[in-house]
Amino acid sequence: MIAAGALASLALLRVHVLVVGLPGYPVLRLRAEAAVRARSWVVTTAPADADLLLVCGTQDPEVAAAVDALWWRVPAPRARRTIGSAEELEDALDSAARVLGDRELQRRAAEHRGPAPVATPEGAFGPLGVAWPPGLVVECATGPGGRIAAVGVRRIGPAAEEDAPPGLLAAADAARLLRLTRWEAPAHRLDRVVDLLLAGAPPERVRSPLRRVAALVGRSASYRWSAGADVPAVDLRQRVLALLTAAIDGTDAPTTRRRLIGARVGDVPAIVAVTEAVGG
Repeated sequence: MIAAGALASLALLRVHVLVVGLPGYPVLRLRAEAAVRARSWVVTTAPADADLLLVCGTQDPEVAAAVDALWWRVPAPRARRTIGSAEELEDALDSAARVLGDRELQRRAAEHRGPAPVATPEGAFGPLGVAWPPGLVVECATGPGGRIAAVGVRRIGPAAEEDAPPGLLAAADAARLLRLTRWEAPAHRLDRVVDLLLAGAPPERVRSPLRRVAALVGRSASYRWSAGADVPAVDLRQRVLALLTAAIDGTDAPTTRRRLIGARVGDVPAIVAVTEAVGG
């Protein structure tokens, strides 16, 4: 039989980390995810699957409330860290591992979990979420048949303030959209491209793997079908190809139009995820 302490040590070999990028910090978020992968830990997109909530950036009150709501959904044992720069990453991950391995601390924290956050009103989305542009808030009013009749859009916090290597954010967004339709293999290839660009690799070094992923997406009949089925309101496959082209060319993620009026409220997260650049 394996001792409880040994089990805790084994669990720390595969810490599941939910990385939350706040408005203005897309590159810091990508650096955090790269650091998680470098430890052979797991980057997850679901609070219920996370052990560690890693917040990248500084919070205003409304964004802080959204972070607290995500934190409440992370099950014990759990840890939470906030960083403002890449230089803080390794210490934050090390200290989180120590907290996760401290059974007495985890027991006391579980006893003082606190009440559940107030539920988000129906038709309100943001400012944080899985594959959601940080700081974007969308509020919808519905008409007959539950279709959206009016939309209000606002943004909290700054736009991206960090300098990004050419093509980085476009490659990261393409990986995110591939995961939206659960196509993990090419998304993992793009993770490797992201890691190389963050490490300072020249753009020409990543063009070949980017072109291979673009060719795979372009010729896959099954992906063409699944992308259309998952997000019927927008052309997801063409959006992925446009992002890959931008990554190959070393340019910014292209913009695209979206229409929410007339759509179903439940389709808002998918429509926004496809049409808005998130940068990871």
